[in-house]
Amino acid sequence: MSGRGAGAALAVCLLLGGAVAGCGDPGEAYCDQLRSDQAALGEIVNATTPGALLTGLPTLRQVGAKAPEDLTDEWQTFLNAVEGLDDAVHAAGLRPGEVRGSLPTTLSADDRAAITGAADVLASSAVTEAADGIETQARDVCKVNIGL
Repeated sequence: MSGRGAGAALAVCLLLGGAVAGCGDPGEAYCDQLRSDQAALGEIVNATTPGALLTGLPTLRQVGAKAPEDLTDEWQTFLNAVEGLDDAVHAAGLRPGEVRGSLPTTLSADDRAAITGAADVLASSAVTEAADGIETQARDVCKVNIGL
């Protein structure tokens, strides 16, 4: 959109007080999504099995899709890591609920290595930092504690 077109769109949004679709504050839409999914996010984070994170992936994707521009990198890093684990689990023929404290002894060495490698990525400092950034934004800007 040209500078003039963007300025006109902003003027319409300001004049109409955000009542037009697409004029709302993207940060507020994200905060609203966090509030809406706060209970589900709490269940995902507080679960005692890694499978809960995978089962909660649709909710995580939904929240991440609403992230403001300054959080898209963090959400992409976090979601890529969770999706990598999800892919490894499914490639091994497991369901998320079967991923508990230890992996089934019937897994091949390759499947075990793929799942362990994906779990290591999820526990990496880059992903931990991304989750910390997501949590900080949620707490400080949205006033929502998601506990990532």
